[in-house]
Amino acid sequence: MPLDEVMRDTTAMGGIAIYGFVTLLFLLLGKIDVFVMLVIGVILAYALVAPVRLLFFRKRPDKQKYKGWISKIDAGAFPSMHSARATVFAVVLWQVFSEPLIRGLLVLGVLSVVVTRVLLKRHYVSDIIGGVIFGAIVGWITLWIVPFVLPIIGA
Repeated sequence: MPLDEVMRDTTAMGGIAIYGFVTLLFLLLGKIDVFVMLVIGVILAYALVAPVRLLFFRKRPDKQKYKGWISKIDAGAFPSMHSARATVFAVVLWQVFSEPLIRGLLVLGVLSVVVTRVLLKRHYVSDIIGGVIFGAIVGWITLWIVPFVLPIIGA
C-alpha cells in the first residue's frame, strides 16, 4: 500500500463521511445526547469556518481552482475544516468516554488528521492550528449548549 494512499485514508478520519457514520452509529445505539452533540458540533463548525474562509481567503498549497463562492469555500485553506471536525469530534467524545485508551486514540486521531493534511499539501501549518483552535472552541460551545437543547427536543 503506497504511503500516499495511507495518508489519504488517515486524513479521511477528519472527513464528513466518517464523522457522519459515527454520529449515526450513536443514534442507532440510542445515545441521543451524543448524537445531538455531534450534530450541533458539525453544524457550528461549518457555520464558523465557511464565513472565515470567505472573508480571509487563502489558497491551499496545491492551488485548488474554484468558480463561485461555494467552491471558493472548499478551495480555501484557512482554517482547516478537517482539523476542526476532528477536534470537535475529539472534544465531544472526550466527555463521553473516560477510558484512557479511548481518549488516547482520540488525541492520536486528531494528530493523524492534522499531520496528513499538511503532508498531502492541502493545508499550511497555520491552517491546521486555526482548525484545531476553531474545533476546540466549537467543541466547548457544543458541550455548553447541549444541556439546553436536549429538553427542547425531548431527549
